[in-house]
Amino acid sequence: MDRGRSTEPDTPPPDRAAPRSRPLREPVRNPWLWIAMAVVVVAGVPLYLPTGAIRPLVGGVPFWLLISVAATVAFSALTCWACLRDWNLAEPAEEAARERDAEVSP
Repeated sequence: MDRGRSTEPDTPPPDRAAPRSRPLREPVRNPWLWIAMAVVVVAGVPLYLPTGAIRPLVGGVPFWLLISVAATVAFSALTCWACLRDWNLAEPAEEAARERDAEVSP
């Protein structure tokens, strides 16, 4: 018999499924996330600067480019934060397996 394999079934029967430790959540349903994303996108398009503005240059790069890059990084960070913090779509079988693995691991 292979030592790496377990003789237990992969998923528990539905009547013995472990209760969820966290409720299912989706960040898409959070209105503040949408508002924050809209603010970052509007800030990233520097329409508030004068037309044709190239000055001031920062390190030889127009200031508007730095604003756009900073907004892009902020949008990416906001999206990652929302996915890592607010997203919980694990199924009960996945949660039960995670808890079983945590009990077995030292």
